[in-house]
Amino acid sequence: MRVELVMIGTELLLGEIIDTNASKMALALRDIGVDIYYKTTVGDNEQRITDVLNLALDRSDAVITSGGIGPTVDDMTRQCVANATGRKLVYSTDLERQIAARFRSFGREMADNNKRQAYIPEGATPIENPVGTAPCFLSEDVTGRGFVIVLPGVPRELTHQLEHAVIPILTDRMGGAKVTRVRVLRTCAVGESSVDRLIGDLMTESNPTVGLAAHIGQTDVRIAAKADTEDEADRLIAPVEEELRKRLGVAIYGVGKETVVESVAGLLRARGLKISIVDTITDGRIARDFEESGFSDVVESHTETDLDTVRSNPTTDGEELAKTLANGNAALNLVLVGPMENRSTYVAVRGADGIDLSRKSRNYQDSDHIRRWLATQALDWVRRGLLGQLTSPAD
Repeated sequence: MRVELVMIGTELLLGEIIDTNASKMALALRDIGVDIYYKTTVGDNEQRITDVLNLALDRSDAVITSGGIGPTVDDMTRQCVANATGRKLVYSTDLERQIAARFRSFGREMADNNKRQAYIPEGATPIENPVGTAPCFLSEDVTGRGFVIVLPGVPRELTHQLEHAVIPILTDRMGGAKVTRVRVLRTCAVGESSVDRLIGDLMTESNPTVGLAAHIGQTDVRIAAKADTEDEADRLIAPVEEELRKRLGVAIYGVGKETVVESVAGLLRARGLKISIVDTITDGRIARDFEESGFSDVVESHTETDLDTVRSNPTTDGEELAKTLANGNAALNLVLVGPMENRSTYVAVRGADGIDLSRKSRNYQDSDHIRRWLATQALDWVRRGLLGQLTSPAD
């Protein structure tokens, strides 16, 4: 089943509210095997909402809306759904009684403007909302294009309705839920374009699908499979994962939500090693990442060295300085120095089974993005050094 999401509210377009409802809905629908090809956000305008709903009904089996069913003048989703599904908007005394009873349960009387919430497209199926005052409903298109499920924009109400009403309705109409399994392989210090060159042909398949998501200093490779059971989905994923690992090699540092820090810390612990860090670039970010992730035990020492102190070292060449500082007493020494001459930065790793690596990067621009990228790259060199693989097919 193809479902389209339509998020309604000018406040979303203005950036006043972050749309968390869409991601919540997408995850819930993904888990029962629903395909979502489109998500549209539209402001509070009757013609535009109606147009968006008509387009959605033309290309999807079902549409789920969020927002615009409150008691105010700009809550016009009810009328728009009636327009798009070819139905009149009619008043329901049953819904009025439900709304009034809901207000009485709060110890309040229903205001006149709340009566707007008792309107519903003719022939639509009401969906009781036990956690809010706005009734939801399902309206079938009179020409048979599909149906629209209308949900509140209030996240707490939407979450309840999604779990207790929408998922059962969709599961029933699909003749049973399917399973979607997702496995994420995390690569480090390789660009999205480099990964694409190596695995692009695998990204054209339909089930499982393979996709990329770029982050600072790393690229995630997502494998998603749909099947009748989890075991069947896992069997579909397995050969694709095997091929990806063959092509990307050591560039893959972990799976799921594993971080580079966790990967490096695991390798250090497994080898009984500790790392010393000298850092003039990231203001101690790397050491803090170890500590905040619960791995302070693998850090023997760390120094947030002042750049002026570094420059006062008799060694004036940045690369040689990095190498000198990396000759520490710890089993593994990581040094990040810069920016030095010509806006260059230097990273050096020494120790542990003959690891000896130093590199220079030019045109340093001082920003959190660059500092995070350099920190990730430096940790990746440590990781690859511990694995005995300082190069990879993706370099």
